[in-house]
Amino acid sequence: MFLLSPEQNKRLQKLFEEKKFSELELEIESICNFKNRPSFLANLLGVAKLNKNSISENDWLEARALFFEAYDKDNSSIDALSNYVNISIKFKDINDVNKVLDILLKKKKIKYHPKVNNLLARIYFFTGEVEKEIETYKEIYDNNDLTTITSSQFLTSLNYSSNFNQQEYLNYCKSINKQFEISPLEKLKLNSFNFDENLRIGFFSADFKEHSIYYFLKTLFNSFKENKIKILIFNLSSKKYLDEKSNEILKDCDEWVDLHDSNDFDSANIIRKKKVNILIDLMGYFGRNRFQILKYKPAPIQVSWMGYVNTTGIKEIDYLIADENLIKSGEEKFYSEKIIKMPKIWNSHCGLDKNLIIEELPYFKNKFFTFGSLNNFTKISENCLIAWAEILKKIPNSKLLLKSSSRDSEIVKEKILMNFKNNYIEEDRIILLDFIADRNNHLNIYNQIDMGLDTFPYPGVTTTFEAIWMGVPVLTMMGNNFVSRCGESININCNLKKFNAHNFEDYINKAVLLSQNYKDLSKLRKNLRDQALNSPLFDKKQFGDSFSSVLKNLWKAYCKKK
Repeated sequence: MFLLSPEQNKRLQKLFEEKKFSELELEIESICNFKNRPSFLANLLGVAKLNKNSISENDWLEARALFFEAYDKDNSSIDALSNYVNISIKFKDINDVNKVLDILLKKKKIKYHPKVNNLLARIYFFTGEVEKEIETYKEIYDNNDLTTITSSQFLTSLNYSSNFNQQEYLNYCKSINKQFEISPLEKLKLNSFNFDENLRIGFFSADFKEHSIYYFLKTLFNSFKENKIKILIFNLSSKKYLDEKSNEILKDCDEWVDLHDSNDFDSANIIRKKKVNILIDLMGYFGRNRFQILKYKPAPIQVSWMGYVNTTGIKEIDYLIADENLIKSGEEKFYSEKIIKMPKIWNSHCGLDKNLIIEELPYFKNKFFTFGSLNNFTKISENCLIAWAEILKKIPNSKLLLKSSSRDSEIVKEKILMNFKNNYIEEDRIILLDFIADRNNHLNIYNQIDMGLDTFPYPGVTTTFEAIWMGVPVLTMMGNNFVSRCGESININCNLKKFNAHNFEDYINKAVLLSQNYKDLSKLRKNLRDQALNSPLFDKKQFGDSFSSVLKNLWKAYCKKK
C-alpha cells in the first residue's frame, strides 16, 4: 500500500494551494507510477493537468484516463467520478456518456447522494432530458442539499419546462434565496456608499466576449456617453476566456474591473469603492454567475436585464427590465423585482454585417420547403419535437434544418434523431449541422432556411434577431411569462404578428399555412432586413436614449428618498 510521507503530503498541498499546477504534476509523477498510484493521487494528477497555464489536447486525454483510473481504484470517490463525467461531456462521446449514466443510476439506487444527483442532472441537461434533470435537482432541493451552483442550475432548468407556472417558479426562487442569505453582521463589514456627481452604471457578467449579450450591450454605449453616464464593467470570467469582443467592450467602457479571483465579500467591496450608483446584472442564474455578490447589495440600486429573462427571487435586486408584451398588467406579483417596462421592446440589437447577402427563398431552388431552428439544442423540448414532427408529416415535401448555437448541446443530436424516428420521420428529412464558431458563416446558414420554427417554452432571442436580419421570419408560440414570450415581443415589434401562434395546435396549423405561401415568403424575405432596421429591434438610438432616461429617473427617485 502506497503512503505519502508527511513532507510529501505538505509539499503537494502547498503546490495545490499556490496553484502551481505544472510543478504539482511533476511532483506526483516523480513519487509514484500507475502500479502503486492510489486513487486520490490519480485524481489530483488529472486536476493538475487540466489547470496548467498551457493545456494540450493530450492533457485532456490523459486527465480523462486518470479520472477513470482513480474511480476504478476506488468506487467511493465521487470527486473522481465527477471529474470523469465532466470530461465525458466535453468530448461529447455519447457511448461514454451512456456508460457513465449507467454507473450513476446504479449508485442512485443504492443510496441518495447530492453529488451523484448533480452529475445525473448535468448529463440530462446535455442529453436534452429537461424533465429528468428537474426531477433530479428537485430531489437535492427536497433534501436541503443545494449549493449556490446546483441551485442556479435547478432554477435555470425550470425555464425550459412547461410543467411549472410562474407562481411555482417564484416560490422556488424565494425559498432557495432564503438558504443563502447574507448575515446582517457580514453586511455591516461592507464599505459605506460614497458617490460623486456623475451617474455611474456597472454591468455585471462573466460573458463580456463573443456572446449574445455583446450585441445588446453595444446598443447603449453611444447614448450613455452622450448623456455623460459612466460605464463600468465588472468581469466575472477568467482572463484566458476573453477575446476580440472583450477588447471592444474594454475600449468603450470607462473602467474595466476583474472580479474572477476575488471572493464574494471582497467583490462587493470593490464595487462599492468604484462608487457604482446602479448595478445591472446580465447573468441571473446562468453558468458562472456570482449571485451571492448581489446579495451583499454592493450598489444602492440593482437591476436585472437581458441576460436572464425571468425573475430571480433575489430581494436585493430592485428592478427587472421587460416590456408590455412580456409581463402583462396584473402579472407583476409573480416577479420579486419591480417591473420596468420599456416603451417598445426590452432590448435592441446593435446589428450585424450589412454586406451579408440574403439569397432568394431556397424553396425555389430546392423544390422542397426547409424549416429551421438554430437555437441551442437544450431549448428543444419534447413537446417541441412532437410539434415539429407533426408539421413534417403534414407537409411531406419538407425538411427540418437544425444547428446548435453552442458546442455544449451537440451531445443531444442522437436523442433528437431517435425522437423523430419514433415519430415516423425519415432521418434524411432532418438536416443536423455542426456548431460553427465564425459568426458570418453561422448567419449564412439562414440562406438554406425558408422559415424559422422557434423553440418553446424557451424561445430564441439572439437567434430570432439573426434570422430576421437574414430575411427569415420565425414562427413562435405565445407564452405565459417573461421567458416564454420573448419571441412574441420580437415579432410584435417587427410587425410580424401573423408569425405568433396562440397554442400548440395553432403553431402546427400556422406552420402549414404560412409555408404554402411561397410568394408572400419570398417578398417578405427581400424586405425583412429593411423592415427590421426601421423597427425597435435595431433602433439603437431610440433604445439607448430610453434606457438612459430610465436609469436617470431611477437614480433621481432614489436620491429624493434619501
